[in-house]
Amino acid sequence: MSERIIFDYFKGQESEMLSFYRIPKLLFTNAYFKGLDVLAKTLYGLMLDRMSLSLKNKWFDEEQRAYIYFAQQEAAEMLDCGEDKIRILFKNLEEYGLIERRKQGQGKPSIIYLKNFVSEGSEEVQTLENPGSESEIEVSDPGNIGVKTTEKSGSRPRENRVLDHGNSGPNYNNINNTNLVITNHISSKQTDLNEDYEIYSEMIRENLSLDTLLDRYPQERETIEGMYEIVLETVLSTQEKIHIAKNDYPKNLVKAKLLKLNSMHVEYVLDCMKNNTTKIKKIRPYLLATLFNAPSTMSSYYQAEVNHDMACGLI
Repeated sequence: MSERIIFDYFKGQESEMLSFYRIPKLLFTNAYFKGLDVLAKTLYGLMLDRMSLSLKNKWFDEEQRAYIYFAQQEAAEMLDCGEDKIRILFKNLEEYGLIERRKQGQGKPSIIYLKNFVSEGSEEVQTLENPGSESEIEVSDPGNIGVKTTEKSGSRPRENRVLDHGNSGPNYNNINNTNLVITNHISSKQTDLNEDYEIYSEMIRENLSLDTLLDRYPQERETIEGMYEIVLETVLSTQEKIHIAKNDYPKNLVKAKLLKLNSMHVEYVLDCMKNNTTKIKKIRPYLLATLFNAPSTMSSYYQAEVNHDMACGLI
């Protein structure tokens, strides 16, 4: 071999330089996906990248179908979008049959199945059947890629329509029409609350590494689960101001600080409780205040501990 070349190391963020997200070309070239939002296509690429964790973490159901976890809040941060926009993108992907979300029950994050829309050995695009259809036909686009739908004619999934509260005829101000509007409004609001619960319960659980903490501190299980519930309830609060340690803080400030919490902050709060010698009369306000201040006070607390041990000759 000729003279050996000495290559440089990857440093810092350079290690991410040759890492790429991949988006299937068919999402841009096939006529079926023409109406799909470009950001939704990008989100599908992010989800495909997340599939690498399915094998690593054995995320398979009883039928050996792979699934992923992907919180809407996380997607919003990665795509720099608002939460409303992200909800629309998730629904877009569902309408085009590219993903399927399934709830797991209260306190558990929804799982997401990515649909393989290209069958093996062919260029056939397969999508979920649209509800309410009567027969299945196959439509070919100019690229000779068959698109399965279940509509009576070859068409893309229905566009999102604004809900019409009431009949399209004259508006009679009777009791039935009024009740219909109120019922739909409450139903829509409840749906938003349920989606927020799913999003934040999953995100906070992951941020705190809750399962790992419970394994490491089985004797503190009740306290740790209580902290998780306090953070989740506070983040989901509809109040404009949150009362913490005799002060009222804007909800957005409290929410932002609580969403920064990780497992080290929880361990810090456990240490504070262990070293506290005064009687705690109201544990919930105490935990909320300690968690709220944890990102700001944790470093100083441990530095003071080190300084004390050094002064006493323990270090």
